[in-house]
Amino acid sequence: MAEAFLQILLDNLTSFIQGELGLFFGFKDEFENLKSAFTTIQDVLEDAQEKQLKDKPLENWLHKLNVAAYEVDDILDECKSKAAKLSQTKYGCYHPKIVPFRYKIGKRMKEMMEKLDALAAERSFVLTEPEPYGRDKEKNKIVKILTNKVCDVQELSVLPILGMGGLGKTTLAQMVFNDPRVIEHFDPKIWICVSEDFDEKKLIKAIVESIEGKPLGDDMDLAPLQKKLQDMLNGKRYFLVLDDVWNENQEKWDKIKAVLKVGARGASVLATTRLKRVGSIMGTLQPYELSLLSQEDCWLLFMKRAFENQETINPNLVAIGKEIVKKSGGVPLAAKTLGGLLRFEEQEREWEHIRDSEIWNLPQDESSILPALRLSYHHLPLDLRQCFAYCAVFPKDTKMEKENLISLWMAHSFLLSKGKELEDEGNDVWKKLCLRSFFQDIEVKDGKTYFKMHDLIHDLATSLFTASTSSNNIREINVKGYPHMMSIGFAVSSYSRSHLQKFVSLRVLNLSGLLSRPEPTPWAGPAPGDHF
Repeated sequence: MAEAFLQILLDNLTSFIQGELGLFFGFKDEFENLKSAFTTIQDVLEDAQEKQLKDKPLENWLHKLNVAAYEVDDILDECKSKAAKLSQTKYGCYHPKIVPFRYKIGKRMKEMMEKLDALAAERSFVLTEPEPYGRDKEKNKIVKILTNKVCDVQELSVLPILGMGGLGKTTLAQMVFNDPRVIEHFDPKIWICVSEDFDEKKLIKAIVESIEGKPLGDDMDLAPLQKKLQDMLNGKRYFLVLDDVWNENQEKWDKIKAVLKVGARGASVLATTRLKRVGSIMGTLQPYELSLLSQEDCWLLFMKRAFENQETINPNLVAIGKEIVKKSGGVPLAAKTLGGLLRFEEQEREWEHIRDSEIWNLPQDESSILPALRLSYHHLPLDLRQCFAYCAVFPKDTKMEKENLISLWMAHSFLLSKGKELEDEGNDVWKKLCLRSFFQDIEVKDGKTYFKMHDLIHDLATSLFTASTSSNNIREINVKGYPHMMSIGFAVSSYSRSHLQKFVSLRVLNLSGLLSRPEPTPWAGPAPGDHF
């Protein structure tokens, strides 16, 4: 949307508010709110328009903003036209027809404010740059390895990025993936979220889907899939990121690697993993071991989350915050999550409570939940806790749809109306959890919002559950402290009424994906504005 049109619209709104029309219809406050919303958006519009050519989500956001602006302009024109007609009658502003007109326009303005609120929420995602504090040095080293050191190597190069959970492996891989030198050097570029399911057919299918940009049917056998992928990669210097690999089976990797070895000289694979054995199995290059983030960089990450958009900062909170950051242990996810938690706390005693919590003293190992994440959960308001914990019913790496999740929260009666529609309350809950860094990888597509959870955040949610599996492969999951909170997933294609009789508090029955767990998610790669 041209900045000039938005300025014209703001001028028209000002004229309407200050003139007789605002008094004529009694919509002065409503149009003030619309003007305020557009003024806020105008502040970031210039930056947004510069970035839209290389950022598809941002381009979509600007298109929706353009549509909204014209809708408001139409409302203004309709009000002017109606006022001109009614002012010519003897009744003027007391004409009987003005009442239904006020109702109609009032309803439309309420809908417009809801649209603008949603656009403002999207703006925070599409205009937010990644937060790769302290990783520029690592990024440049990896980019040089991929574009210089192995650019003429005939053998497929595989570089593992190794590090503990929450250290920023995916963030670093994202930075490499989006680096202009990598974009220029490789074609195609493919990003696959692997996680714990390292099935050859599913991975090859996911790579093909990512390259083609569309889903394949489920009827293709492994052999034709292998052939199709090799035809697509043959003679090309491609770049493949396999994110979050757990496979320790050498044979499984060898089978996939054999399919991938058809690229041109310099074709490369970047794999992120927590396990040293995975790095030794996959790597043709020395694994790049990611170090802890420096305390200074952790502080910058924490401060951005905790004090964002604050004009004045309490120096006492800064002092306490630095002590908290020391306890985060150099883990970016911990610093970011704690900052997201404390941005809603203004009292020093609340910050001190976090700093002095006994949770920091719990035994800690690689497999346990980070104390910082436990603290973030335990300091959530009660209504947010059960909404967050419910997300554990989705498998790891699931791309969740916000609107669908809110519907599930509603079905379980987790949301209280508080004087507004439940959908609006659910949207507020989702935004609060997002701002506390419980959700990431935000993507707005076709008017819907999709997101994921970091593996460690998902582990935290799962740790709040007890699970049992029956001989019939029916899984019952109960949230500790919330016995009414239940979800059932079926791994079989048939079931009987008797299977469900014991679930007396069942609120939601999801029968999608009956035959198998979701496949690895094909992804064209993280956009520059994605969160990790």
